[in-house]
Amino acid sequence: MSSWASWEPWLIGGFIALILIGFITRAMFGDRARGQPRCFRCGHAFGRDDQMTCTECGWTARSPRDRLRTRRHWRKALLGGVLLFSSAALIRLQAAGGNPMFLAPDRLLIMLLPLDPTADGTLQGPIAEELRRRLMIDELDEAEVDLLFDRIATGDGWATPGSDAWQTRYGGLVNAWRSRLVRPGDPEAATLLSIPPRIDIEVPGEWPLDLTVPAELDVEDWWPIGTECVIELRWKHAKDDGTSSPPIARIGYRNRASVGRPHSIQLPPVNQWPKKPTIEATVRARFVDAEAILLADAGIEAIGEPDQDGEMLPDVPPFASMPVIRSSTTLLRPLDLVLPDATAWTGDDATNEAIREIFAPGLRRWEKMSRPYAIRFDFRRAADQRFESTLLGFVVEIVERMPDGTELVRRRSRIWMPGGMGPNGNWRSRWGISEEEADALARAFDPTPGSSWFMRIRGDARLARLARASVVNQGGDPTVFNRWWAGEVTRPLRTTDETRRPFIRRWFHPDGVRTPEATDQPRP
Repeated sequence: MSSWASWEPWLIGGFIALILIGFITRAMFGDRARGQPRCFRCGHAFGRDDQMTCTECGWTARSPRDRLRTRRHWRKALLGGVLLFSSAALIRLQAAGGNPMFLAPDRLLIMLLPLDPTADGTLQGPIAEELRRRLMIDELDEAEVDLLFDRIATGDGWATPGSDAWQTRYGGLVNAWRSRLVRPGDPEAATLLSIPPRIDIEVPGEWPLDLTVPAELDVEDWWPIGTECVIELRWKHAKDDGTSSPPIARIGYRNRASVGRPHSIQLPPVNQWPKKPTIEATVRARFVDAEAILLADAGIEAIGEPDQDGEMLPDVPPFASMPVIRSSTTLLRPLDLVLPDATAWTGDDATNEAIREIFAPGLRRWEKMSRPYAIRFDFRRAADQRFESTLLGFVVEIVERMPDGTELVRRRSRIWMPGGMGPNGNWRSRWGISEEEADALARAFDPTPGSSWFMRIRGDARLARLARASVVNQGGDPTVFNRWWAGEVTRPLRTTDETRRPFIRRWFHPDGVRTPEATDQPRP
């Protein structure tokens, strides 16, 4: 907004205010007798000095001084006051960009928040938007913040905490507040941690009823930034029956991550699902100091013990010491699908070279991090026409060849995606949690020990099946993918020391970092 545009409402408003103030002043003080006796009611001049009754309207003065009083025009003054107040409100509204909520008191907005209208239940309402603005510029005092977050944590009759309606009405407010540095001892941290996360499990719309169902787990939370948790998934009916069963999946999650991708899990075949396929998530969270996370982003190692995934974090309570949070989601049962057999295809020289180029960026390292390694890959190259109708499931291994010729796998990653172009452009790629030996990988950046390093990429049938499920989830036709890449290529390992912000992993194994095994047992 230009300087003149920002001042224009106030200049015009000041001119209008001066006119209305003059009008009100004249109505209250302008009609004076000026030494001439007159009727106070109608203003008719008295003819004789001793006349006390008006011959026009019959008003009788109580004393000679009554005939000299200033007449007050209260209706005109009231009208002028209303116009002045209305003009001030409109000008203030115009200066605020036309937002009527700008004029409402803080506590009134908080009280009316449960009634905030939302557009089709998807867009944040005007009351929540105004409160979000005031939160961001620190207009609310401490008591008002406490009152607001008590309302957010409890929700209302139309929006229970964690539901879609709650997310629409209150989610933006939480995101505005948690973007600040919230420390473990702050009352807001406890309030946010009490809000159950939203657990989403995406399954293919169609899938063979007798095959294990590849699914994708995603989490949306409203906790302070820097919170991590362990999630266990079970069928809800098992808990209701009082039976104890091992979890379908158990995984660690942190809400401060470089890539917000879902995690791949395996569900039982559809013909083994309960009648009502509701999965309950048992969540045990712990709060990591946001200051340490910011230091980690800058590549500065925090003082403390390594967490379950090898990241250096300050002293934090174990997961078992935190209150258990429960959240549930009901799955849509896939329709039966007959899949054609996909034949193994070892590729040719051109496709093998294209696969080498996908992983050309190689291995990255960030200094002063306890888990500093990550591989880079460019799957835009997999959109090439030569990969049409091909399922790509890669086991990517970083191998150290010792001076005696022994080859040892030091890192193993699993990545999958459909080949070619998807219905909406490039297909999305997915990958699992890598296995690695961090101490050994340090030698890949040091040429003196005498060993040599290379990258080996192998096709894998189980990962190719995950790629087929990804076709369904992304709106493609899985039946056109009639082959999967079953070849194997190697390339020299390229290493790069990174200076950009470190890579923070979203998912981790609760029991610690896994190391590569002697034989490959894919764990998607």
